[in-house]
Amino acid sequence: MAESIFGPFVEKLADCTIAAISRQFKYMFCYNKNVQNLRSKVQDLENKRNDAQSLVVGAKRNAFVIKSEVKAWLKKVDDLKKEADEVLNSTTNSEMRCLYLRCPNLKTRYLLSRNATKKITAIVKLQEECKFGEVGVRAPLELPSFHGFEALKTRISTKEDIIKALEDKDISIVGICGLPGVGKTTMAKEVMTQVKGGLFDEVAMVVVSKDVDIIRIQDKLADMLGLKIDEKTNEIARAARLTERLTQDNKKRILVILDDVWTDINLETLGIPSLNRPEGLKILLTSRFEYVCKGMGAQRNIEVGVLPREEAFALFQEISTISNGDTQLMAIAKQVAEECKGLPLALEVVGKTLINSKLHEWRNALNQLQNSQQDDRVYSSIELSYNNLRSEEHRSLLLLCSLFPEDESIPIESLVRYARGLELFKYTETLLQTRDWTRTVSDNLKSCHLLLSGYREDEVKLHDVIIDFCLSIACKGTHRYMVKHDIRTDWPEHDNHESYGAISLTFQERILLPSRLQYENLKFLWVKPSFWPRNTIDIPEEFFDYMQELRVIDFSRNQIRSQIRLPPGLRTLCLNDCTLEIRMSFFGSLKKLEILSFYCSSLSFDFFRDEMVELSNLRLLDLRFVKGPCPLPPGFLFCMKKLEELYLGNYNNISYEEKEHIIQEVSSLKALNTLQIDTDDTRFLTQLFQGCSEKLEKFQITNSYIGVPVFTHIPRDLDIFELLMEQLERFRIIRDHLRHFRRELELLYIDPYMLLEPGIKSFMRRSDKLFLSVKGWNNPAIELVEDGFIDVKSLSLSHLDSEYLIDATGSIPSGILDNLEFLVLSSMHCLKAIHKGNLPRMENVARGVSEPALFRNLKEIVLCECAKIKRMFSESVAKCMVNLQELLIMSCQSLEEVVSMDTQENEITEPLLFPKLKKFVLYNLMSFLSFRSQPNVVGLHQTLLNQVELPVMEDLKIAGLGCIEKLLSMEETSFGSLNRLRRMRVNHCDNLVNIAESNSIRLLRNLENLTVHSCRAINVIFDFEGLNVNKDNEEEMSILSQLQRLFLARNDYLVHITKMVPNGIHVFQNLNRLDVAYFFAMKLKKSLEEKKEEEEEWLAKLCSLN
Repeated sequence: MAESIFGPFVEKLADCTIAAISRQFKYMFCYNKNVQNLRSKVQDLENKRNDAQSLVVGAKRNAFVIKSEVKAWLKKVDDLKKEADEVLNSTTNSEMRCLYLRCPNLKTRYLLSRNATKKITAIVKLQEECKFGEVGVRAPLELPSFHGFEALKTRISTKEDIIKALEDKDISIVGICGLPGVGKTTMAKEVMTQVKGGLFDEVAMVVVSKDVDIIRIQDKLADMLGLKIDEKTNEIARAARLTERLTQDNKKRILVILDDVWTDINLETLGIPSLNRPEGLKILLTSRFEYVCKGMGAQRNIEVGVLPREEAFALFQEISTISNGDTQLMAIAKQVAEECKGLPLALEVVGKTLINSKLHEWRNALNQLQNSQQDDRVYSSIELSYNNLRSEEHRSLLLLCSLFPEDESIPIESLVRYARGLELFKYTETLLQTRDWTRTVSDNLKSCHLLLSGYREDEVKLHDVIIDFCLSIACKGTHRYMVKHDIRTDWPEHDNHESYGAISLTFQERILLPSRLQYENLKFLWVKPSFWPRNTIDIPEEFFDYMQELRVIDFSRNQIRSQIRLPPGLRTLCLNDCTLEIRMSFFGSLKKLEILSFYCSSLSFDFFRDEMVELSNLRLLDLRFVKGPCPLPPGFLFCMKKLEELYLGNYNNISYEEKEHIIQEVSSLKALNTLQIDTDDTRFLTQLFQGCSEKLEKFQITNSYIGVPVFTHIPRDLDIFELLMEQLERFRIIRDHLRHFRRELELLYIDPYMLLEPGIKSFMRRSDKLFLSVKGWNNPAIELVEDGFIDVKSLSLSHLDSEYLIDATGSIPSGILDNLEFLVLSSMHCLKAIHKGNLPRMENVARGVSEPALFRNLKEIVLCECAKIKRMFSESVAKCMVNLQELLIMSCQSLEEVVSMDTQENEITEPLLFPKLKKFVLYNLMSFLSFRSQPNVVGLHQTLLNQVELPVMEDLKIAGLGCIEKLLSMEETSFGSLNRLRRMRVNHCDNLVNIAESNSIRLLRNLENLTVHSCRAINVIFDFEGLNVNKDNEEEMSILSQLQRLFLARNDYLVHITKMVPNGIHVFQNLNRLDVAYFFAMKLKKSLEEKKEEEEEWLAKLCSLN
């Protein structure tokens, strides 16, 4: 039985044992054969290695990158050959001597033979691996690094914005836009240099240009990505190859830069996927046309602007290689650089031209730049943009803008009135259509960066270089432009009178117009003084006799006394800001006149004395006189059946009969869509509204011509008072400059029952800018309008007795304040808080989250003279204000904090983030403790910016905060919170002991301007005691390095500017101005004498106290 069970097992074991023993004996008896085989295999392997190495050398010579598997194989070969050579070299020791005879050493032979067999097996395996085809791949093309931005802060800032956009996970396409020659391509190359190898694994950049060549673009992209495309002409197949290359590795981060894009390009046709794009694939576009970037799906467009004067000269100085030593040359060089208007391309062209030039050559260059056009390279790049504009209407409006003086902000409203008179837009029948088209074309020109934003809203500007270009274009046409803004008194002499189509002249003194000038093709004439007060303009009666094609005349800001004959074809006549000693009969022959404007002018009171003049073709009548006849004579408006826009101006102190006439005549104007009026009679307004409220698309209605808010407390700090007035004026109905408005209503000191009038209710509901002062209103302010403030963007409320703006404990209308951007609450003495109860939330189905329904678009808040309010809003409401940019609080005597915390005592809280707050102003808040107080902290020792993050705040102004002892704390203020703080002003804070102490000083690392005024208790500005210093970190050893100006005044007990500065710490490296004023100068000087020698040196140098 046992034999039958173990027999097979024993037999198998015996076979294995015999085989193993046999193999071991073979190692001894086949020693010579195994060694010989090893020599042969090593030789074969070396031959293969030499062949592979030859291929590697050839690949490197052709700039190929050697495959990693080839490099690894060669290393394995070298290692194995070394081991095999050791075995072969050991064969000489395989014998031993015995009685003077050489005998085989069996043990050594056994070991060497076994090792040789193993090496042969390894060599055979390694030879089989040598099947990798080509040993290298084409290396991606590299572009050189571009330098020159090191000293240009604006360019560094722009570059950081672009990189930050590329880092954003929600952004896949970023656009870089700007004027021709402003440096968009250079910026893209700088970005490429910085992000490659860090933010992105690979970067490919290709120039698209105006004439799009798909094959060329695909080839360039393939070269830079190291991709070989076999298909030569099939664009679809080539695009598929590129798409496969860009998407094959989802973990790889790739940036594709498309430079100089002129028109919308379908990315798919290039091979760049639009759908299912990997998260790591980003596209960066550069174009002079912002609309092109938007059309290609750019989620963020960043403008590269012209260089400011200091940076422009720094770059010009570097290019032209001039030194600071030659003061005479430096003076001329600055003027030459100024003529380049901040354009890097112009700076480069001119700078390179003047390298090693002599003084007289610099003078010649300056003279040429001042009296001729810019370099052809700059002009040709602008001309490309100009020729590529969408239509002739775009070109015409751009040329029209060049009639304005350099650096002048151009009201869109002026362009509307000029364009209507010149009939620039052929297919616009109504004035409303002309205005809409003017704004559309202006926006298009801005997106092309041929127009810039002006100083005010609804204004635009032209860069000086663009003006020069436009005038050079206009001078080549059949109807040339004459533009001169430096004439003293006489009309300029010239030839070819008949060739001029537009004239714009600015006189410095009294204007003397010649008679019988023959401008047969002239359509536009603008004559104005250069300075205030108004110049007197003497116009001969026959001045216009040979200008019968005139369509637009603008004599604004002049004093006109003479009676003249105007050309009958005139369509636009602007007499704004004039002193006019003429009569209405002056306009008797103007049957085609559409625009007549007396904005801000003074008229003689016998203006309407003559018989009525019929102006039946008028579409806009602007009667906003500063001084003049009021009201209009009865029946004046009845004939104006086409009138669309009526600006009546001030209608105070008029009789009942006169009011009746106005109500009837305005009601008869069927085409009217815009109305402006200011009157002190609210009842008159309600009657006027009944006939026209619903048909008006735009309105500006006010019931007080002055209407300035009354403040019971005038700030001691004039700087803050001016800031307050500036802020409040932005919210009010603006009357001080020509501008377009939409729907603006200002009703001051009215009774609540007036709000029930249907006309008033209609205007309040439809207003987007609303200023209300209502006496005796006790309900929540939001109930002033029955359906809530749905459309309002700017809301100013004063003198209400409401305790809350919103009471959310009950039901509130949906959609209220959805569009609110600006909020002013002033003189609301019963106000306790912005809101009561929990705010409603809005479900965002697309994102699957709940978002705040109120205040999410709020940008600015002004709270003024609200005596009872202690806390503005709760933490949950504050989290809704993600777009808040400016916060100004003044004279609220009970206010303790801006944000009240929702958390319970001892609960851990996170800092509250205001991601866009740039300006924070506090004034005369004697009870104020902190931005956000902690409920478990007793006493008055909390810091001003407690538990709040303000990452973009640039401007901090505080004054009259009686309870504040500390501004900053590293424990309670996030390190990144004040990263962009540039300006700080601290006034009349009587308990404040310092500006910053210990480690909190590091929070002010980018502070540039600091003012400390009338702080009685302050003893030291910066107290370094307790500062932790890491001497191995150079950045930590430099503190307050950006501070440029320090102003100290009327701080009675101030002794130290800095105190306890640790050894090795460097402070105030860029401080260039220190102003010390009043009372404590002797104390400060005494403290200097007690300081270390090096501190005394720099302070004495800056203060000039010794």
